[in-house]
Amino acid sequence: MTQRKLRYSVLGVAVLLASSCNSLDVTNPNQPDIQRALSSPADVQALAQSTLNSFYITVVSGNGGEPDPSVFGCVTSDVCTMNYGNFGARFNNLQPRIPLANSTASNDRVVTEQPWYQGYGTIGAANDVLTVLNLGLSLGSPDVTEQYKEVAQFSQAAAYTYLSMQFDKAFVVTEKTDKSVPAEMVDHTGVRDSTLRMWDDLIAASSTKSYAYPLTDLPMPDGQLTSARLTRIANTLAAMTLAYHPRNPAQAATVDWARVAAYAAKGIGTGSAGAPFDWVIQDDNKTWYSLLAMYGEYGYSGSGWVRTDHRVINRMNPSIPPEYDGADPGPGTSPDSRYTSDYQYATPPIGDASRGKYMQSLYWHKRYEFTNWDQPGYGTGNVPFILAAESDLIRAEAIIRSNGVLQTAADLINNTRVNRGHLAPATGADGAATLLSYISYERDVEITNTSATTLYWRRAVTDQPIRPGTACQLPVPAKELETLAMPIYTFGGAGNDAACH
Repeated sequence: MTQRKLRYSVLGVAVLLASSCNSLDVTNPNQPDIQRALSSPADVQALAQSTLNSFYITVVSGNGGEPDPSVFGCVTSDVCTMNYGNFGARFNNLQPRIPLANSTASNDRVVTEQPWYQGYGTIGAANDVLTVLNLGLSLGSPDVTEQYKEVAQFSQAAAYTYLSMQFDKAFVVTEKTDKSVPAEMVDHTGVRDSTLRMWDDLIAASSTKSYAYPLTDLPMPDGQLTSARLTRIANTLAAMTLAYHPRNPAQAATVDWARVAAYAAKGIGTGSAGAPFDWVIQDDNKTWYSLLAMYGEYGYSGSGWVRTDHRVINRMNPSIPPEYDGADPGPGTSPDSRYTSDYQYATPPIGDASRGKYMQSLYWHKRYEFTNWDQPGYGTGNVPFILAAESDLIRAEAIIRSNGVLQTAADLINNTRVNRGHLAPATGADGAATLLSYISYERDVEITNTSATTLYWRRAVTDQPIRPGTACQLPVPAKELETLAMPIYTFGGAGNDAACH
C-alpha cells in the first residue's frame, strides 16, 4: 500500500514528499523545531501579516508574472477569451475541448502548480503561526496575540476555500493535525467541509472583538480592516465555499442553500451586518497587485491580450453573434448601460486567426483599465477583489434555491441590474428560473476580473452551461503526483468531463 505523507518546512511552505511502503521517511536533523525557529514575537507577527498578502497574490497574480489559473478559469468558462499561449489559455480554449495538459513537461503546468504550491505556502505559514501561538507565545499582549491569531485563521481558511473550489482533492492539514501520522488526501467535498469548520471557528472568535489592523497589514483604501469587517469578509467567503463548490448543476441542487443564505446575510453585501462594502485592495505594483486585472483589462487593439468572450456580449446585445466568426457587426447597442461603461468595442481583433477565430473578440472589459499594462500607473490603484455585488448574488441564489422570498432575491439582483445596468427591475413574479438566469447574467457582466471565481460559478448554471469537455476542476499537479508515486491523471476533453455534467 502506498501512503501519501505531508511534511512542512519551518517557515510554512508546504513540502510534499513521496513515501511508498518500502521507502524511508527521513527527518532532517538540521531542521530546528518550530517553537524554537519562531520564538520571536516580531517574526511571528510579521509571518501572520504576510499570509494576507500571500493569499491575495495566489488568487489574482500567481507567480512568475503570470496570473494562473485566474485567466485560465475566465477563458475556459467563456467569460474572457484569448489565443496566446500564456496562462494556459490557448490550448484550453480549443473547440472541441482537449484534456488539460497535466504534465511536468507542459508549459500549462502552471495552471495547477501555482494554486497548489502557493496555496499550501499560505497554509503552511498560517499553520506555523497558529502552532506557536497555541504553544503559548505572546505577541506582547493577549489582544495583539489574539488579533494575529485571527489573521492566521483567516488566511488558512481562505486558502482552503480556493483549493476546495479548484481541485478534485487535496490535503487538509492544520495546526491541530498530528504530524506523526501520514496525511491522506481527501476529495473536494471533505476539503469544503473542513474549510467551513475553519470559517465557523474564526467567525465565532472575531465577531466578539473590536480590533483594528494597520493599513500595512491589508491596504484597504476606504479604511482599516477591523474585526467587524474581517467577520463580514469571512462570512462571504464561507458562503462562497458552499455556493461555488458544485461541479455541475446536479450537485448544486444538493447544497445546503439555507446555510449559504445565513452566511451571505452576514457578509459584505446587503443583509443584517450593516452597509454593503466592496473588498478593495490598494495595489502598489510591488507587494500588492492583481495580474488578473492588469491582463484581464488589457484589451486594446493591437497591443492587448485578453478580450471579452462574445458569449457575454451576446447576452447584452443579441444582435452580436455568441461566437466571433470573422465578420464585423459593429459596436452595436444594448439596454444595459454597462455595455458602454464597462466594455468597449475594438477592432481589429487581437491574436492569430489561424488558431481559431472563435478565440477572438471585438470587445474588451475596461471597468478597471486604470490598472492595465498600457497605463502609466499600471499595477496600481484601488482594485476590487470581492465585490458586495458578488455576495449579494450568492445570497440571492441561496434564497431562491432554499424556497425563500423571491422578491428579496429580486431586490438583491437589482442592486446591480438596475443601479448599474439601468435594466428593467427583476421581481419575485418573474419566478425562480428567470431569477437564476438574471443571476448568471449579472455574474457574467458584473464580477469579471475580480475574485477569479468565473469557472467555479459557471460550471453549475443551467441557462448557459459550460462547454462540453471543459476541465471544470483541476487535478493534483503532475509534479506532486510524481513525488507521491501516484498515477498522473487529468480532466477535460471528450469523455473526460463526467464531473462537470
